[in-house]
Amino acid sequence: MPLSIRRAKARAAELRDALEIGETWDASDTERAFNFKKRWDDLVAQAPRGTRKHYEMLGALIAEESPTLKRLVWPT
Repeated sequence: MPLSIRRAKARAAELRDALEIGETWDASDTERAFNFKKRWDDLVAQAPRGTRKHYEMLGALIAEESPTLKRLVWPT
């Protein structure tokens, strides 16, 4: 069942905060990144149809700017 726009925005904010802060301080960067990706994909799938593309782009922007995810990128 699709989320309302208000709930989708609230969940997006929660996921962004959880990526950087984490539910516990002992969670590794890898664990937080995995949980973010998994939960973000669920959010996009449940978002209202007209906003799914917006949340896909927002997720990409968060991933690009996230210090947590930047620490996981391997140099080539």
